[in-house]
Amino acid sequence: MMLRSSFRGALPLVLACTCVQYAQAIGIFGGFRQMQLADMAERGLFPDGTPVEIPAGIQVSKLYTPSSSAAASNTTEVINPEFVTLPLDHFGSDAGTFENRFWVAESGYRGAGHPVFIYDAGEADAEPNALFRLQNETSFFKQIVDSFGGIGIVWEHRYYGASTPVNISLDTDPEDFVYLTSEQALADIPAFVANFTRANFPDVDFGPSVTPWIFIGGSYPGMRAAFLREHYPDTIFASYASSAPVQAQNDMSVYFEPVYRGLNAYGFGNCSKDIHAAIAYMDDLMEDDAAAAALKTRFLGRNADRNSNAGFADALTTIIWYWQSYGVEYNLRPFCDYIETDHGSSPGNGSAYNGTVAGADGWAASRGPEFVVEQWASWPSFAATAGYFLDTECEGPNPSPNTTTTTDAPECDLEKRFADPATISWTWQYCTEWGFLQSANLGGPSQIVSRWNSLSHQRDICRRQFPTIPANDTSLLPAWPRDDETNAALGGWRIRPSNVYWSGGEFDPWRTLSPLSTEPWAPDVRLTQEAPACGESTAEDEVFGYVMPGAQHCYDFRTTFAGGAVSRKYFTDALTEWLKCF
Repeated sequence: MMLRSSFRGALPLVLACTCVQYAQAIGIFGGFRQMQLADMAERGLFPDGTPVEIPAGIQVSKLYTPSSSAAASNTTEVINPEFVTLPLDHFGSDAGTFENRFWVAESGYRGAGHPVFIYDAGEADAEPNALFRLQNETSFFKQIVDSFGGIGIVWEHRYYGASTPVNISLDTDPEDFVYLTSEQALADIPAFVANFTRANFPDVDFGPSVTPWIFIGGSYPGMRAAFLREHYPDTIFASYASSAPVQAQNDMSVYFEPVYRGLNAYGFGNCSKDIHAAIAYMDDLMEDDAAAAALKTRFLGRNADRNSNAGFADALTTIIWYWQSYGVEYNLRPFCDYIETDHGSSPGNGSAYNGTVAGADGWAASRGPEFVVEQWASWPSFAATAGYFLDTECEGPNPSPNTTTTTDAPECDLEKRFADPATISWTWQYCTEWGFLQSANLGGPSQIVSRWNSLSHQRDICRRQFPTIPANDTSLLPAWPRDDETNAALGGWRIRPSNVYWSGGEFDPWRTLSPLSTEPWAPDVRLTQEAPACGESTAEDEVFGYVMPGAQHCYDFRTTFAGGAVSRKYFTDALTEWLKCF
């Protein structure tokens, strides 16, 4: 194994978002923006950098702030990125090699026999949060590593960050993604582990038959944690799989069901009713081309009418994209508070009603859906929210005075190809293997997404992203993601590897495709918080895991969420017992 202490020159530097936000979020929309949000939440911050309110009784030493990322540690250990040379193809062809980046913290290592922990950064550039994970006292990963006297590693996934065989951009040849598969990426781990050494511990054998290796991940990395224990049990001794949707599925319209349920459970039932009513009303309006154009301009200003109905539907859905990282506490709360308060702006409504708040049934039931649409269109943050997630700029319905006569209209292109390198790579993965196409949850009162956001529209985004592949060429990019083949190869939500702990949030959209799912069409399982004995799997109808009440995506990876400590303790208590049999 060849290691490098500096990454410059090892590979062409992939330019990605270098802001301090990052994380794991497996969405088709929001892309790297979604991935930024979860890391901010885990660090105890809202997207604007303000601290999340910490519940009484939660003790943290210091919250991460953007200016302190490099100095977030109370230790003098210097951690530099390292590289390992790995084959591009683990399964036959001589396709060459690439350099895979990782970081190692070893200052708390208590010597031979103690475990090595891998935190998987998943579908993103790992650099922005690597040192936080390894050095900040509020990092759950550092807390676990230190409590077991182990070595901590942050691992960057192939084709992300600096771990890429080619520079990734909109101009990358789709042929260059042929080795970006889940199976190839899983095989990187045993190849790395088999040759891992440390100069500071020359006499320690880190081979997996002598040293226990523990894999920890949330979301897509949580899937990898479970799959590695299932398929490489001689390498990975135990895994922590948080919010892990291991079941590939093309139609993921169910994503929006937990959002609807959560809004109601958190006391925003009037808002969910009004979103539903407004969406149904606008869907009908958009059947007429002139009405559709006027509606788009009404919400987003000039040039918005150039977008398709499906593109505008994507923009309407952006109000929901903060949900998995923050629930209602960022964006949805101010949105709901705004549309459920009468601002006296509707024709004939008058100022006498200013400040009136809707009752439990919302406004649509008494004033009609047009009133709700007007409220939504006038929400001051809507254009910025849509632009943030769709990587565009729209002026909104009320531009600054004289703007329309003194400035060019912003692009307001809601249907652009994703330009962020990590989003390009992840788009390839879900378009070829996983699906996870988040189309409208059609039918019934829980529908909070426009029907113009159809499954075929979501599929078409794959072709839009890789336009040089001919439409009739399915050898590289299948007509639909190969979800059945992925489940056949990796096992889906029926796998029950031993020494694995599963967790999820009550209102996490991704729990719907995990073994913890309670959807009517999911396998009927019983959850247990009693850890199986070391090396023993549960029955297929039983899962060792825990669903955190009042939680969304990967909430047990944030030390500012009280319920997270409960979940983490189930894992650490189990690991303590499992390690006795190593």
